Amino acid sequence: MTTRADLDAERTRMRDPELAAAYAECKAIHRRYDPSFYAGCLMLPPVKRPYIDSLYAHARVLDQIVDEQTGSDAAAKEASLDERVAAYVLAVETGDSPDPVLKAAAHTASTWDIPIEYFHAFSDAMRSDLTVTDYATYDDLLAYMHGAGALLGLQLVPVLEPLDPSASERSIALGYALQLTNILRDVDEDLDRGRVYLPQEDLEKFGVTRADLEARTMTDGIRALLKFETGRARAYYADAHAALTLLHPSSRECVGTAMTLYAGILDSLERADYQVFGVRHGFSKAKALRIAAPAYLRARRSWR
Repeated sequence: MTTRADLDAERTRMRDPELAAAYAECKAIHRRYDPSFYAGCLMLPPVKRPYIDSLYAHARVLDQIVDEQTGSDAAAKEASLDERVAAYVLAVETGDSPDPVLKAAAHTASTWDIPIEYFHAFSDAMRSDLTVTDYATYDDLLAYMHGAGALLGLQLVPVLEPLDPSASERSIALGYALQLTNILRDVDEDLDRGRVYLPQEDLEKFGVTRADLEARTMTDGIRALLKFETGRARAYYADAHAALTLLHPSSRECVGTAMTLYAGILDSLERADYQVFGVRHGFSKAKALRIAAPAYLRARRSWR
């Protein structure tokens, strides 16, 4: 278990130019691609933020291989993914890597004793995106969300310092909440990639077909479907919020603010009457700042 003395030692080690540069690269990736989560992480004591940056950046690079590597077929992307995973395993074993994101992520895993199995399970979920284009049942989708969302949450928990072992189990609800929120926000974008994450059994329940979604015209059925899935996401947020007291006081504002900002995507979706076609939902920067600023002041008091 990482102690305060360990963190003080790590603060000294972070002065190593190569390690500092590696974490700086992760911070830039985190800030660029997920400003809501990044803003939430500013509530953490400064010594902990780099670790969260590295875990996010590592996950983001794997996601980019699957979704943004242009000019590559599924086999080429899978080969790139396997190569990346092997490089991460080597980085963990040797404690170093020429790749800055891998260097920082491996250092974080070592510092906080994060099981390597969590990283493998996450990469397996990313790999499924290369071949799976839809999900028959909600249980099928849950299995995917466990790897893509919950396992990332489990990686973060040690850094957040749980006060009770059940915090890890409750973090799974947060992973599901964030992942389902992303799925709802990205319906339009995922159609461009040939994917429909919303379960087929739910589409049938509301009289919606894949062709209806691909037509990108809002119908009463699509609206009812999205409202139903939003309710599921809200339930996960409620479950995760109830677990905030299971975390160290210095971590609560971080997780709470991230949840508020992400749940704001659902707020935006509801205000738009569930229109997801041609719209990118979320908070404006000004509104996000109004939420984050007082939370930051509260968080600073918890660092003492």
